[in-house]
Amino acid sequence: MKKTYFFTLLILFVGQVALSQTKPIKDLYWDYSQMRMDPATRTQAKDKALALLARSTELTEKQLANVNFHLGRIYEEIKEPDKAVPHYEQAIKLAPAYYVTYRALGFIYLKKCDSIGRTVTEAAKAKNAKLHAERFSAYKNEVSKTLPYFEKSQACDPDERTLAMITNLYNSIKNPQALLTLDERLKKLGGECASLLDDE
Repeated sequence: MKKTYFFTLLILFVGQVALSQTKPIKDLYWDYSQMRMDPATRTQAKDKALALLARSTELTEKQLANVNFHLGRIYEEIKEPDKAVPHYEQAIKLAPAYYVTYRALGFIYLKKCDSIGRTVTEAAKAKNAKLHAERFSAYKNEVSKTLPYFEKSQACDPDERTLAMITNLYNSIKNPQALLTLDERLKKLGGECASLLDDE
């Protein structure tokens, strides 16, 4: 019985893959666009997005940016943020002005900062100087990777919460002097911003 069930699922999956490979790309993109807007069809939207990426040469850069960004969002929603990261990074390459992607990626990295930060605190409590130095170095590297994403977000869509996070992060890695040139960096980063991810 189990073998029959598995075999049936396998046939359905292979059939779906074959259909995704032969269906006109315009129709496949339309299906994906409709499904990604409905939480009830999130899994199907993910499958459609992956099928679209498998045929990336048939898509425009704007469509690819859209698919990568929304696939990243789907992975976040299903609690798989590590899988979201490469799709957000690709979306940034294809649509560098769309600041929402920077903010999303920044928050994923911020969670990693918090996790490493806790190990720094634990090493300090244990009075283990060597481990503390190693953990602080790892923390500093992660924070340094995270900050540019929040700075881009702040440059394009200023708000007090993001500014406070940026300030706290610089202070946490003992680099308050970086804040002296923050306004200058934000002005430069704010030169090209987009609040909508157009796919046409």
